Amino acid sequence: MLVSIVYMSRSVTPFDDDALAELLRESRLRNEALGVSGLLVAKGGRFMQVLEGPAWSVEDRFAAIERDPRHHDVKSLSRETIDARRFDGWSMAFGNPSDVEVRDEPGFNTFLTERSGLPTGLAGTPADWLLRWFRGRDLQDVPEERITLARHAA
Repeated sequence: MLVSIVYMSRSVTPFDDDALAELLRESRLRNEALGVSGLLVAKGGRFMQVLEGPAWSVEDRFAAIERDPRHHDVKSLSRETIDARRFDGWSMAFGNPSDVEVRDEPGFNTFLTERSGLPTGLAGTPADWLLRWFRGRDLQDVPEERITLARHAA
């Protein structure tokens, strides 16, 4: 059985482009080894991630994220059973790094800057709606109650 989880969290400390690129490298290796695919989006000190794969693996990754001291306010926004993977591998989108090497890094996704990067099979799903909501907001100034409303709308 495959599942998909979407969560949002806040970073405890700011991540610059170099730290985000290192997170991209580490996460790709770990998630590939665990059979987890999806997309991590980082913006304004917040993260939103879609994790998909075998239920045991996705649940394990999410539990590890909840315990990770680099995150706080981890909120599960959506959980659904899926018939097939919607993401080819695991990727990450963050800002518009000036370093060409970061943009060329395997797994770097242009979802935030080029309005692309989502697979067509995601259309109309809670994950699709939540990712597009996240992309369209300045989340540094969004109060927690608005995030809760977004969670219930999905």
